[in-house]
Amino acid sequence: MALTWLLVATGCQSASTPRGTPSPVPSSVSALPVVEKQPDWRPGDRWVFEWTSADQSGTKTVEIRSIQEVNAVTYYVARQDDVDMYYTRDLHWAAAVRRSKVEARIAPPQPWFMWPLQVGRDWSYLGTYEDRNGKASRRDRFTVLVGERIEVPAGQFDTLKVIREGNQDDSDEYWYAPEVRWYVRWIGRRGIVSFEERLREHRAGPRAGGTRPSSGPS
Repeated sequence: MALTWLLVATGCQSASTPRGTPSPVPSSVSALPVVEKQPDWRPGDRWVFEWTSADQSGTKTVEIRSIQEVNAVTYYVARQDDVDMYYTRDLHWAAAVRRSKVEARIAPPQPWFMWPLQVGRDWSYLGTYEDRNGKASRRDRFTVLVGERIEVPAGQFDTLKVIREGNQDDSDEYWYAPEVRWYVRWIGRRGIVSFEERLREHRAGPRAGGTRPSSGPS
């Protein structure tokens, strides 16, 4: 019941609106100026990241477990440890659920990506984040800065770099790579705490023809 309530609340509200017409920004390092549409995630898609924060480090594994439809809204369910993250088809983050109990949600879903994703595009977001500590208004601005070819433990990738600036003393930089259907690097700041994630391995779930392409070490 709690999950149904959550997805009704997030699904019935409209996604954020792009701020005007995208205008390309010149970049000498741009090998990937535009990604036309959102990726097609499938059950079995899996990403392994190495993370660091201050003097701590570790790994994080995210795997698409299922695709669920609730009240005519379709969600990807991505398992991270014992938490299920809910994303819309456009990869807008909606909720975190542990053992069928909603731990956090945001309404409307937060748009870390807008499609087509291209250099110079920006958009704003206004919503409400809620967790066990209560509710808080979110105001975010996102900008696609540049196309970059970057290297992470999984290899080299052509990416689009996006920044997010928030009103809660936090910010993010992340590099989207269409080759792996998600980000390959993420630098975040939450107050005085900063962290970084870098893709170590990617494995794709079954597609037509039964192939399972992968990036990074076996």
